[in-house]
Amino acid sequence: MPEVQVGDLRNMEMKRRAFNKLLASAVLFLAGGGWAWLRWLAPNRVVEALRTHRYPGPVRPLDESSILKPGTWNG
Repeated sequence: MPEVQVGDLRNMEMKRRAFNKLLASAVLFLAGGGWAWLRWLAPNRVVEALRTHRYPGPVRPLDESSILKPGTWNG
């Protein structure tokens, strides 16, 4: 098992200036239209289909006697 490298924890801490810089950049990003950019990147939750102008298959006249008989796929 490889040994875990222990680094200098003082370099990993976030100091006050770094935090303020990060906070200011986030505020400026959102104020400058970043919210709209993030919404544009997000996937769409609902996609609506376009309506067709006509029925996509052959239309045959209704035969009322064939309605009463079981179909060919009836098990």
